[in-house]
Amino acid sequence: MKRPLLQFTAYAILLSFGFSLTHTAAASFSDTNESEYRESIEFLQEQGVLQGYGDGTFKPEASINRAELVKIVFAALDVDASQGEGGCFPDVQQEWFAPYICHAKELGIVQGYPDGYYHPEREVNMVEAFKIAIEAFGLPHEEAAEGEQWYVPYVEFVHSNNIFSKYAYFPDRSARREEVAYSVHQMLRIFSGVEEVAMERDVRSAGCSSAQPTVAPDTFIVDGVSRSAIVVIPEGYDPEEPVPLLFAFHGRTNANTQVRSYYRFERAAENEAIFVYPAGMSNGSSFNWANSGDSADELRDYEFFDVMYEELTTKYCVNVDEVYAAGHSLGAWFTNSLACARGDKLRGVATLGGARSTGSCSGPVAVMQWHNPDDNLAPYSTGVTARDDYLEQNQCSNVSLPVEPAWGNCVEYQGCLEDAPTLWCPHGIDTDEYSGEWYPHTWPKDAGAEMWSFLRGL
Repeated sequence: MKRPLLQFTAYAILLSFGFSLTHTAAASFSDTNESEYRESIEFLQEQGVLQGYGDGTFKPEASINRAELVKIVFAALDVDASQGEGGCFPDVQQEWFAPYICHAKELGIVQGYPDGYYHPEREVNMVEAFKIAIEAFGLPHEEAAEGEQWYVPYVEFVHSNNIFSKYAYFPDRSARREEVAYSVHQMLRIFSGVEEVAMERDVRSAGCSSAQPTVAPDTFIVDGVSRSAIVVIPEGYDPEEPVPLLFAFHGRTNANTQVRSYYRFERAAENEAIFVYPAGMSNGSSFNWANSGDSADELRDYEFFDVMYEELTTKYCVNVDEVYAAGHSLGAWFTNSLACARGDKLRGVATLGGARSTGSCSGPVAVMQWHNPDDNLAPYSTGVTARDDYLEQNQCSNVSLPVEPAWGNCVEYQGCLEDAPTLWCPHGIDTDEYSGEWYPHTWPKDAGAEMWSFLRGL
């Protein structure tokens, strides 16, 4: 059952408040230029909803606590609760936040913890932020089904309305100030009627309904440098129909032209997806996806991926919930690393024979990871470490159960976050199909089909 819009008389003031819900002028925060949520931050600052720090910063990546969030939401609604009374919780008495929290409690927007306290200083996680904002704005949402986690309806609301994808964040991760600003701005647009409430997510990228480029791009400009890639558009591509998008990264010694032939993704996909085979930078004898000394959070070619993603989703009709990455060897290392750094964009990844550079992960991600125990080029131990990083990222248990394909000795770990299945395949099938020789780092000829089947089954 959908929740009806909450009829709070005070909130009706917003509809006649008279400010535009579009950004009109640059604001003065000194540290928001690089934030992807800059427009929302600046809009809310202009309306007096957000305040920065004494040094002129906003600290967009800092967390936000339960007291701050309630005040921000009321400010967005132009509800002045500052003259109200406190005393609604043992730890909410005469502090600056007391009237806001007590007003929110009176309206049924917030509740305390089982210990009877509100804990205003606690950092708000993502799903708590969604709940408080959605309830405050009175936006319609489903009730949680029996046996369902309480936060699922709120996650589905933000997902359906393209505020955040449910694949793009950890439910229990602390919400960042910039994310709260973006959420509040988008919900304000819905509340005021600028945007209609959507009950189904629009998965179509900006390139849908646009004219198809005459020629698929083969170069992308990254920091002024021309980078190359093979982009394969499916036959019969329809700019009205969103299709999956897969980035396939090559290893240290095999060029993108070579891996395109042996990955066999296109054959498995049967003309239903856009495939991208980026070219790593070459030093003459090998390729690489990073500069020496790059941190895990700032590998050089993360930006290459970002540029390709932006251009392809703008020019072509891509299903933004079906963006994948795959790789072998050093390409697997980069893909595994990308799965952490760009979990907000990637629905799933598939890798074979690679390690991982793990920094601050931006969301859970579905993964099928292959690694031969006898691999001596990418040591098995590094694959195990990458696997364990995935188990932590996807919040899985250590319990696993066998799954297909049996020839890959594949297991699926249990207890992972919803929509983040985590498969580990310590396979032993590594006979080179061309030479017939045993080579424990090669790509089994059926691996691509198995990977594609996994990704498309998500």
